[in-house]
Amino acid sequence: MGNSDSRLFIKSDAVYVTVVFASVLLFIGLLAAQIFSSVTSTRYFIGAALIFVAFLMNIFEGKFGYYISFALNFVQFMIYTYEYIMMRNESAPLLLVMTIVNMFVDLLLQYYVIKVAEKIRGIEDAKRNERGKAIRKELEDEMFSRTSLIVNHESMGSHQVLSEAIGRNLTSSIDPLTTLPGRDMITERADKLIREDIANMQESETPDSVCRPFTVIYLALDHFDMITRAIGHKSMDLFIQNMAHRLREAADPTDMVARIDDADFVILFRRALSGEAETKYADKLAKEASRAFAAGIDSMNACIHYGFSHYPSDSRHAGELIAKAEERMSKAANITSGVPDKEDETYELPGTETFKDKTKNEIVAVFERAISDGTIYMAYQPCFTAERKLTGFEAFLRFDKDGKTIPPQVFLAAAENAGYMRRIGSFSMENSLGALAMINKIDPKLTMNINISNYQLREHDFIQSFSNIVSSTDCNVNNLILDLQEESLITSLADIRMTIEELATTGVKMALDNFGRGYSSFNAIPLLPVSVLKLDGNFTSRLATDATVRILTRSAITLMHDIDITVTATGVGQEDQFDILAGSGCDGFQGLFMGSAILTDELESFIASSNR
Repeated sequence: MGNSDSRLFIKSDAVYVTVVFASVLLFIGLLAAQIFSSVTSTRYFIGAALIFVAFLMNIFEGKFGYYISFALNFVQFMIYTYEYIMMRNESAPLLLVMTIVNMFVDLLLQYYVIKVAEKIRGIEDAKRNERGKAIRKELEDEMFSRTSLIVNHESMGSHQVLSEAIGRNLTSSIDPLTTLPGRDMITERADKLIREDIANMQESETPDSVCRPFTVIYLALDHFDMITRAIGHKSMDLFIQNMAHRLREAADPTDMVARIDDADFVILFRRALSGEAETKYADKLAKEASRAFAAGIDSMNACIHYGFSHYPSDSRHAGELIAKAEERMSKAANITSGVPDKEDETYELPGTETFKDKTKNEIVAVFERAISDGTIYMAYQPCFTAERKLTGFEAFLRFDKDGKTIPPQVFLAAAENAGYMRRIGSFSMENSLGALAMINKIDPKLTMNINISNYQLREHDFIQSFSNIVSSTDCNVNNLILDLQEESLITSLADIRMTIEELATTGVKMALDNFGRGYSSFNAIPLLPVSVLKLDGNFTSRLATDATVRILTRSAITLMHDIDITVTATGVGQEDQFDILAGSGCDGFQGLFMGSAILTDELESFIASSNR
């Protein structure tokens, strides 16, 4: 009965009903006494009492009291009207006026009461919010102080043997729930190990001999969402803390254990283990993590799965290594035996034998011969709009040997290990900008995308070298788009940001390449002069079969358009992929479905046929 929010004084429903009932009886009783009274002064006195009762009903009974009093006043008005017209009662006119004024005053009073009640309610809500914030802050402080007892990195850092595991950087991306390193910290750590390893190989006469591989284990609780819904977030937080503590205790002291998200953890280690020893170690960690969900004779049905990735065989990028291990963990979760699928871990990419166990001078000689005899060359993949209109090309470096094409990840890794990336980069830049100058004579609007490596961007004289090539080729630099590796925005932003900003002042456009290949970083995009986002081919290949990828694609495209960044999809190999991307608002398209890469001497005829 009534809304307690509109009551200023009576909040108890039982008391409220009693007061309403009593006030109605009082009003009816006074009205009856007035009707049967023949003394004019008594009728006026009772009329004033009725006004007072209606006033109290408005004050103490809220909206419902106003509705009742208004109804009673209306009955009162009708009685006085009857008395005046039919009975010619001399007191009726004044009582009519008093009733009308009372109804009007009650209306104004109720409006005021509602406003006051809303203001008081707003003040109370604000106080409750402040109290809630204070309580949450106190709980968070208590939670952090409690979790710091689980994994105390301050004490770990005092031990020399453990400093390697946490990278001597306790302030970078600590997970507040577990006090383990977070995703950013372990990504930075892996990237640092890769950079140090590449630097060591460049200084050695035999790069392969000093290569120091490392392993990433991605370990996660299966059916996390379902379990969380069953036990609640607070309980799950405690289980996650328990998992973190057990994993840190079970892991080797030199290994780095990090929490990625939810109940997902990553363990990074550089110890040399056989495949069998790696599996036993991961089994040990998974078993220990599962004990967080068991105590005494009681246990929850919690299943832990894991997957591996290895540097350098799987990737030379930190984020991609973690993503690869997560992918294999997901495969393992779909296998009833729960054993990770490692069938592709021993697969060796074609062309690896060309550089394997060779000295630095021998690797350089392979590249020099390839450049001179033309087996290293440029190919250009056309880029189109959704309407199939040609917008430009992306330049790719190709390496053919003995009738086989060596994958870029193989020969570029060899070039980087041997310190030959500067020469490779210059070769690619000179040929690509020369091709851009040629195609702009045919169509001045066509663009050229060129992949640029972090190694090139870190060179102290890169800007000068770039300017010299631009001058010698006489290309239109406003039609040039440099493709930055996604990894560079996560792990090397501080080192390359100044170079990128200086390049932007020359009129060069920037594209974020390989988005979706590793751990993508939306938050870094607005920090740089990036005008194009390029979806990775492995990402777009799952569009037709993976609803999650489709949702993420649409969201990414919408988000980029909101900040005036266009989106190009690479690796578009099928019509259904093209249709999904076009329907999602994608701006540019590359891939076999749109057109294969062509050689330099084919550019002119291709452009002419595309413009028909």
